[in-house]
Amino acid sequence: MITEELEARVLADAIGALDEGEQRDLHARLATLPAAEQDAVARLYDSVLPVAASVQPHDPPPHVRERVLAATHVPAQYTVKAAEAWDESGIPGITAKVLAVDRARGLVTMLLRGEPGAKYPSHHHSAPEECYVVSGRIAVGNLVLNAGDFHHADPDSDHGEILAIEAAEVLLVAAIADYLPS
Repeated sequence: MITEELEARVLADAIGALDEGEQRDLHARLATLPAAEQDAVARLYDSVLPVAASVQPHDPPPHVRERVLAATHVPAQYTVKAAEAWDESGIPGITAKVLAVDRARGLVTMLLRGEPGAKYPSHHHSAPEECYVVSGRIAVGNLVLNAGDFHHADPDSDHGEILAIEAAEVLLVAAIADYLPS
């Protein structure tokens, strides 16, 4: 069963009341739901979209939109189970699982899994990046990190590619723009 807060966000999305950032956050959150809850959300979209399409579009005053969305935001809790699906990252040998998106701070918490030999390309950090090696071994430049090791990168820092020396999983807290640009 989906929460009332999530149902309200889905309804707002179905009628086009969310901006691009809010839509991205919602869709990232929906992707973490168990299959039964994803089915419930799909049925909700299916029941609302025909109604929304039959109504003449009208933009409410900004203060009304803000009040409605504020009323739907109640503190929430959710769980991402270990067995839930991983997504392709677009980088060969690397999969990702988004755990949380904090739009207010511009941060994403996610897991990255690398097959042996997979390489994450060099990149720039637009915000601090926290990396904890959950399992396996990686190399960040000449630095080898093992399970249990932690690596921090300040904003505006760069580093070379990251190599999965062996199968590895890392927990990242990093800038949304650095890892979820779309």
